[in-house]
Amino acid sequence: MAETEKSYNGIGGWLIMPLLGLFVAPIRMVFLLQRDFSPIFIEGIWNELITPGTEVYHPLWAPLVIFKIAGNIIFIIFSLVLLWFFFRKSRFLPKLMVVCLISNLVFVGGDFLLGNIIMIPAVAKNPDSESLRELLRSIIGAAVWVPYFLISKRVKQTFVK
Repeated sequence: MAETEKSYNGIGGWLIMPLLGLFVAPIRMVFLLQRDFSPIFIEGIWNELITPGTEVYHPLWAPLVIFKIAGNIIFIIFSLVLLWFFFRKSRFLPKLMVVCLISNLVFVGGDFLLGNIIMIPAVAKNPDSESLRELLRSIIGAAVWVPYFLISKRVKQTFVK
């Protein structure tokens, strides 16, 4: 029995997948922020979005853009903090991972609902397949990894400090 428990000790098995995700997530989010939001500010689109009377103006553009940028920055920081807890094999890591996964699902779901369905009619008229893919990715990620971090023997035996 002791030999079996020892085999679960350490970062290995399926635990490698969320670790890789924590490395990739901040890089991916920085890239997406740069790709999606830099043009808004560099090309002067921001002024058109927030100025009443312009063709693309809507009063909820500014809150939506700020919500997306702030949320992504928070998740970049959260991913880096999780990496630190991961390598320390902290006992807090499993709970923080669950919080992160569920928070990400709520953030992405809220962003999808607000941006694509409820808030801005011009956006709702043009379905955003990338937002839908991101929502599905978040649902699947939470459905797989939340139970894993809650019940896995490897997780329970690895994150003990």
